Amino acid sequence: MDEETAKTIADLRAQMQSLMDEVKKLKSQQNADTSPARLRPPAEDQQQKKTSSVPLHPHPIGYTPFLPPEAREQTSMEQQVEGTTEFAPKTQQLEKMNLPMIDVSENGLIFRSEDNHHLIRLGGLLQFDDREFVDAGTPDMSKFLIRRARPYASGYFYDEWEYRFAPEFALSAPNATAYQTTIADAFINYDPIEEIQVQVGKFTVPVGLETLTPAAFLPFSERSLTSNLIPNRDLGVMTHGSLFSEKVSWAAMVGAGARNDTVQSGLDYGSGPVGYFRIYSQPFRGEMEVPEELRGLHLGVGGSIGWQTQISSIASSNLFQNYSTDGGNTFLSFPNGLGVEGEVWRISPQLYYNYGPVECWAEFTAEQQGVNTSGVYGSSGGGFTNYQTTAWDIVLDWVITGEHASLGGVVPEKPLNFETGDIGAWELALRYDGLAAGANMFRPIAQGGLGISQTESATGVNGASLGLNWYPNRIVRIGLTIEYNAFTGGGAQGTVVENNEFGFITRLQLLY
Repeated sequence: MDEETAKTIADLRAQMQSLMDEVKKLKSQQNADTSPARLRPPAEDQQQKKTSSVPLHPHPIGYTPFLPPEAREQTSMEQQVEGTTEFAPKTQQLEKMNLPMIDVSENGLIFRSEDNHHLIRLGGLLQFDDREFVDAGTPDMSKFLIRRARPYASGYFYDEWEYRFAPEFALSAPNATAYQTTIADAFINYDPIEEIQVQVGKFTVPVGLETLTPAAFLPFSERSLTSNLIPNRDLGVMTHGSLFSEKVSWAAMVGAGARNDTVQSGLDYGSGPVGYFRIYSQPFRGEMEVPEELRGLHLGVGGSIGWQTQISSIASSNLFQNYSTDGGNTFLSFPNGLGVEGEVWRISPQLYYNYGPVECWAEFTAEQQGVNTSGVYGSSGGGFTNYQTTAWDIVLDWVITGEHASLGGVVPEKPLNFETGDIGAWELALRYDGLAAGANMFRPIAQGGLGISQTESATGVNGASLGLNWYPNRIVRIGLTIEYNAFTGGGAQGTVVENNEFGFITRLQLLY
């Protein structure tokens, strides 16, 4: 399944089934000598459930995540979007959980039908940033902003039809300069069997590991430089599923074609469809004879390919997204009048590993885009050409307080409580990333290049980031990202690339 995901629904079913069977067994033992309990009035029965039921997870009283941390383990391609249906249990799980038909908790507002075949969950994501930069090249780099404001409705009907709708009322991209209203997610997924599912609508494309990881769960304020080379969302049809006891997941999608690194996409401009794919494997999943330290190894590769037709009436801003740093500032701008034409492809091999409170991942992405420069303003000549860009990132993440680390986010074992001295969860992360723009982007148009200025734009970036996050509880996250980006090229006065970028990004996040 889809973003902008932490596990397959099948994985949740299996793990929740195991947990609920254990609960049922314990309850049966506890009530073995109280057979008249079936005759207990409903109100008394509900009170008995509240006071004597066995917890589903080792959290303190009053803290009940919708799913326990072990059920949030990332095992496949289907990483979860913020609050999407993977958090919502299915019919068999609901029957065992004895949830009320209306439930208000830290996991959102949940409505379900009496027969458990229909469910809707309401919630939202809010991110408020303070961004401060040292020796900023432009006065608008340091600012307060609302990075994301994304309410959502997700759930399922007839048990096998899953859906999510999430509008966005803030920034559509890291380097957006104005608040916009757009649709981040709008899709329906048909889930009859684990091996083959079909999803239709607007959602995160199945290519990059970090791009598929929900923004609310990343240990840094922004994604790495690799996100500049991958579409964030697209409109299309995807088939996907899991194989070999969920050791392998796969996805293949046909999309309308979208520019990179923005949720404001999904319009079909008629430039030609793009095919996306991803294969993701956890080869040692469930292998008891393999050392536990190896079971968290994941290997994957994603990519896309398409053939695009030049359409001169489309604005370049609708076809190309300017490259931005980890701090969300534009360091390379595409020329006005540039059009797409010819082949476009990208490839993204990736590695992920987690064990206990530690996780790490590495990703490399290469992109080639065919373009037509004949319409670039202020130039003469031009025609068909292409450009190439490569980017990479390496991340090490440690949950200091010992909670399980995964791309499904951090859930504090002991939420902040001044009376008991509990401090919530703390997380520390390090990242190294880089991007190298191809030489053809900076050649003159008359020589077959794109004519981008090497002083007003950077030809490459190498960056390092440190992330420190505090999770007082399941809903609130307070984070600080310190990032440094060293530019190759650049130097033009009054531009982002006048000096190397050194910034402090403080974020308050609410995920409900």
